[in-house]
Amino acid sequence: MNVDIPFRTGRAAEGPLIWAQLAIWNVLRWLPVEDTTLNLLVRVPVPDGRGLADVADGLRRLVERHDSLHTVYADTPAGPVQRVLAEGVLALQVHELDDLGDVGLEEAAAGIGEALRSPRFDIGADLPLRAAVLLCAGRPLLVLLAASHMAVDGWSFNIVRADLAGLLADPAGVAEPGQQPLERGEYERSAVGRRREAKALAFWQRHLESLPDRMIERPRDDGTPRLDWGLIQSPAMALAVHALAARHGVPSATVLLGGVTLQLAAYLGEEEAALRMIVSTRFRPASRGVVAAFNQNALFRLDCAPGRHGAETVGQLLRRSADAAFAAYAHCEYDPFALDAMFAALAARRGVRPNGYCFFNDTRFGLLDADPPAPPPGDDDLAARVADLLPATKLRSPVIDRLPMHANFFMFLMDLGETAELMLSVDRGFFGRRGPLGFLADLERLIVRAAVDAGATTAGLYAAVR
Repeated sequence: MNVDIPFRTGRAAEGPLIWAQLAIWNVLRWLPVEDTTLNLLVRVPVPDGRGLADVADGLRRLVERHDSLHTVYADTPAGPVQRVLAEGVLALQVHELDDLGDVGLEEAAAGIGEALRSPRFDIGADLPLRAAVLLCAGRPLLVLLAASHMAVDGWSFNIVRADLAGLLADPAGVAEPGQQPLERGEYERSAVGRRREAKALAFWQRHLESLPDRMIERPRDDGTPRLDWGLIQSPAMALAVHALAARHGVPSATVLLGGVTLQLAAYLGEEEAALRMIVSTRFRPASRGVVAAFNQNALFRLDCAPGRHGAETVGQLLRRSADAAFAAYAHCEYDPFALDAMFAALAARRGVRPNGYCFFNDTRFGLLDADPPAPPPGDDDLAARVADLLPATKLRSPVIDRLPMHANFFMFLMDLGETAELMLSVDRGFFGRRGPLGFLADLERLIVRAAVDAGATTAGLYAAVR
């Protein structure tokens, strides 16, 4: 059954999309209409002592807190706009476990969650949020929330999840909501926002003018994706990554960024490589609590030339990687349509087919809730520990229905706790005869060697996977 939850805010408003909303708007319009792979799903346990009325009230408060959860989006002659609804109704699906037969909570949540997430959101007419609650003998156990990527990104959906958990546990203790999307738009149109955008676009232009063709060019004139997929689950790579991060004082994700980029350059026979990182642009205090589609692309570029970095140590390579990541983060706030127009003109001057990129996406949006990994062993024990873990590595070729936009190469970082889980799509022929499984297996070897070989150098690592 459904329970209707009316909401009312009095905040009816309309305005242009913010930069990050434009980015996901562009992706959603490029994907097939029936594609729903970008819809998101989270779970929120219900505290003991709460009833169905408490869940409904918590959801009402949640929707009223964040404009993006009661916003629809429309194309107009002046461009796409967002329309914040002042009132409406959220339909809450109610499922009683006792009515589902011999099914446990986990199995029921998996099935109901997928049914909630998978249908298409009509972002021009419907709320971009769906909700369901699972009961046992009338007591709420778990709330499931599904949302359109037009309304949230992974980071902000984590904010939504935390807010609902707080509203169910202690409504009075939940902090005021962060900046609303239309308020963010005012910043982007301000003199400060425009200066930041101009600086970012200049950074991109400077790098795109000189990157190797294969870093920016689609492989075929028709642009039709022909993707092969690979997945690795490697405890050994996770341990090696954490050891390198601790040893050299850089984030674990930066270790992977440097390793992936170095290997990408080697695979393509280039002296450098670049990745378009998917970044949550929460750099200003006012924007840290924004609930919206708020990801943009950042350009991570790394010089890997063996001739220039022949004796460079792993520590030096990783510090350069950290610097490159910082530069990327500092130049990722801009109108994506302006970047597309700039790059189309640049590609025409260079004589390359635009819109073939290499991406890296850290999808661990539940990172704040994750337990930190165990401290890595000392250097004396690391090689033995890694060797013990290598037989546990799993490599497979999954059947994936995702269609990354304009991607020759797309690396998803899915887990980096006790196991490194990475999924890779590669356009067929981008590596020649090599495919995603070979790349992932070589990446494990490269990261492990960097961690256990005290004499490893940039040139040596490059040569080992060339």
